[in-house]
Amino acid sequence: MGWLSKLLLPGRLRTGPTALLPARPDPKTLLAVAQLADPEARTDGDDILAGGSRIESPVELTGDVLAKLGVPDEDRLWACRIAAEGPLPVDFFDKSLAEGIAYRLGGWSLCQGEPLDPAEDGGDPLVYLPAVPEPEEILPILAESLRHADAVDTARWPEGELIEGVVHVPVRRGRVADVYAGADVLVTVEEGHRLPPAAQTRWPYLTEVAIARVSPVARTEEEAGEDAEPAGAASGAAADDRTEDVTSAEAAPGPLDAGSDSEDAGTGASTGAGSDAEGAQAATSRNDAEGTEDTTDSEDSQDSEDSEDTDEARGALLARAAVALALADGLRGIAADSRGFQIAEVADVLPGGHA
Repeated sequence: MGWLSKLLLPGRLRTGPTALLPARPDPKTLLAVAQLADPEARTDGDDILAGGSRIESPVELTGDVLAKLGVPDEDRLWACRIAAEGPLPVDFFDKSLAEGIAYRLGGWSLCQGEPLDPAEDGGDPLVYLPAVPEPEEILPILAESLRHADAVDTARWPEGELIEGVVHVPVRRGRVADVYAGADVLVTVEEGHRLPPAAQTRWPYLTEVAIARVSPVARTEEEAGEDAEPAGAASGAAADDRTEDVTSAEAAPGPLDAGSDSEDAGTGASTGAGSDAEGAQAATSRNDAEGTEDTTDSEDSQDSEDSEDTDEARGALLARAAVALALADGLRGIAADSRGFQIAEVADVLPGGHA
C-alpha cells in the first residue's frame, strides 16, 4: 500500500461500514460467514460479493491508525471495509453485514466514525416467513416453546386473550399483524417487509415477507419514589441519633485521678499525648488497611454482579433463539439473528462463534 493510500485509509474506513477483526480472517471462514447473510455470496478475486455489497480483503491496522479511528486499547486489528455496489436488498444491509461479520469473528464494527462492539447487544432473533401465520398455526408452537403467562395484562393489552398460556393480541394495524406473549418472551409478527437475501434465495417468487421478532417482555418497574421518602426519613433519624450520642459523649467529664499533682499531670499529659499520637497513627493504618480491603471487596462484588448479569443476558438470548428456531421449524421459515444472519442452532446467536 502506497503512502497516499495509507494517509487516506482512516477516512475511508471511518465513513464506510467496516468490520475490525482481532486476527486476519481465513478467506473460507469469511465467505462462510457472509453466506449466512446471503447464501449466494461469492468470491471476486480477494474480495467477497454479498447482497449488492463488496467485502474488501482484510487490511492490517496498527495502533496509530486505530487511535485515529477511535478504537481504544488495541495494538493491531484487521479491517474489512464494506462497499455498496448497487441497490441494497434491504435498508442498511451493508451496515448489518459489517456488524454481523464483527459479531461472529469477535471484533468491532465501524460506521460513520463510531466504533461499536456488537457483542454488547445480541439483539432479537428473527424468523422470516412467507406469510403471516394464522393464530391456529402459531399458537401450538408457542404454547410448547414459551414459559406460560398466568393472566392477561389488561392495562397493556385490553384486547388480549389467554390461550394455553400464551396471550394473543390481534393488532392488524400498520405493519404489525399479531402479538403473542408468554411470561418473559414477546413475539411480534409484522408483514410487508422487503426480502433479505436469505429469504430471496428461499422464495424467489415473493415480493415481500412477514417477520416474527422474538424479544423480551417489557416489565413494568416499581416506583422507587414510594419507598425513597421513608428510607430517607429513617436514615435521617439514625443520623440524628448518632449525632446526639457523640455530643453527649463529648460533653460528659472524664474520670479524674485524685492522687495526681501538677508534675504528674504534666508527665501524664506528655505520656498521654504520645500515646494519643501512636494510637492515632495505628488507627490511621488500620483505617487505610480496612479501606483498601473494602475497595477490593467492592471491586470483587462488582465483577461478580457484572458476571451474573452477563450470564443472565446470555441465557435469555439463548432462550429467545430457541423460540425462533422452533417457529422456523414449525412454520417452514428462516431463523436469523437481529442482523439477518441465519442461525441453525441456538448457540449461533452468541458472539465469536467463528473466531
